[in-house]
Amino acid sequence: MRGWLTWMCVGAIAALTAVTGRPGTASPVHAETPPHLGYGINVRFQEHIDPLFAPLGFEWVKLWEEYDTIPTIRYPYQVLFLIDCTQRSGNLDDLGEWGSDVEAIAEAGKGLIEAYEICNEPNRRGWLNKDVSPALPDPSLYVQMLRVAYERIKAVDPAAIVVSGGLAPVGRIEGTCNGWSGNDCNAMDEREYARQMFLLGAGDYFDAFGYHPYGFAYAPETDPESVSNGFAFRGAEVMHDLLEQHGLSHKPIWATEFSWLRDPNEDGAIPGWCHRISDYENNFGWMDVPGIQQANYITRAFRYADENWPWMGAMFVWNLDWYDYGWLCDPARYFSVLKVDYTGLRYESRRRPRFIGVLPAEAGPPFPSCATTSRDLSESSLPAPYTTTLAYDALAAMEKRPGYFGPRLAVEPTALTLLADVDEPGVITATLHPWNAGYRVLTWTASVAPGMQVTPTLAITTGLQGRVLTVTVDSSGYTTGTFTGSITVTATTTDVLDAPQVVPVTLLVVPEMYRLYLPVTLRFAP
Repeated sequence: MRGWLTWMCVGAIAALTAVTGRPGTASPVHAETPPHLGYGINVRFQEHIDPLFAPLGFEWVKLWEEYDTIPTIRYPYQVLFLIDCTQRSGNLDDLGEWGSDVEAIAEAGKGLIEAYEICNEPNRRGWLNKDVSPALPDPSLYVQMLRVAYERIKAVDPAAIVVSGGLAPVGRIEGTCNGWSGNDCNAMDEREYARQMFLLGAGDYFDAFGYHPYGFAYAPETDPESVSNGFAFRGAEVMHDLLEQHGLSHKPIWATEFSWLRDPNEDGAIPGWCHRISDYENNFGWMDVPGIQQANYITRAFRYADENWPWMGAMFVWNLDWYDYGWLCDPARYFSVLKVDYTGLRYESRRRPRFIGVLPAEAGPPFPSCATTSRDLSESSLPAPYTTTLAYDALAAMEKRPGYFGPRLAVEPTALTLLADVDEPGVITATLHPWNAGYRVLTWTASVAPGMQVTPTLAITTGLQGRVLTVTVDSSGYTTGTFTGSITVTATTTDVLDAPQVVPVTLLVVPEMYRLYLPVTLRFAP
């Protein structure tokens, strides 16, 4: 998320929706959709997993290569690991070095990491440290990198889940940069970026599509078409529509970041000055909400996705422990569900405390400082005092319906009907497609039910997900009538949902088949 809106300057937006009810206390009315969500949060430091993450009751944790090492122990949680492309530089015309880096990460993470996200917000300037200058948004280069990463990870760990880099919601951008429309060189319209990704074949190189459906200033139920730039949590629906338009509706979306920004005023007198600093106020002041509203919106977002989005997979709140990140007015601090406790500090006319980072000159005196003891708020004094927010408490108390992130067997078509002429017996051929409608990897086996009227012949009896099963039936010896049989497809391991699948086979033998031939006209362009 770091800096994902710093390029924007926005005007005043409509007033926030009022909060109704206490956060996290309402019991959701569940749709008939089976549980499908993953409940997760972004974590900066692994040392915070046990004391700060565990009490939330989540089963997914997202870790960042930028801030910590690859896990060296098996956590009792599922791990999404962000492979940080800003750490990579050099000549990417040859992607071999990039592939070697990714392969080494996958080797180290095998058995410890369930999923990998490939780059963060590649539709923003600076997504990749290419050579010296920050890289401009370039969907073609990103798809090439995604392909290499996917192939290298799957070669090492076929069960690993590969998530495309979560796109930042940057709005409807005009202009052309780097050869791409909807691109002003600072950011590229996330919808156009996704469209170009799919046209370039990216759908073959991710198991889940990454997106960052931030809620901005609006309630999670807000229609994105009703607000400027589609800046709404339900912007994820637009991304799902794009997947559907490009034949990728079977690919889930993962919200690898989402949240609402808490008003710094609530953290004490010192953070309250952020609204008087243009870097914060012009870019973020319009969207921050009271803490109770942050809690309410985040929990309602989980509920909305659970009830309305069967295509949504894991969702990761931004964030757990960036509460002391950067300088005092860095928005990452106020997206955090923990906060530094400044409430015991008061104003002292013209003395300034020490801050992490550079303090903008426009803040000017008088400026709030630490009274009496003049406490040191610099990095040398960390860890800073922190406390939980209403959002943290609401997330811990929230009802959760975690989905299953293992393999799920599906077979298409779900039934076979074969037609034969009684006077022209012969071999009829059909195909079945056993595939994985879930995550990871499955191997299937197939068998024919004995003792039934129809006994199909199977070209193979086992295969990996996606391998086609050819089925033949010889109609010789059958009289006119309807005859039945069945094929059972099951998984070779017990961790596969919806296994076995029984496929009915029906042979219709008719007295005569009439064939209708339609004329074909060939037209050639001049």
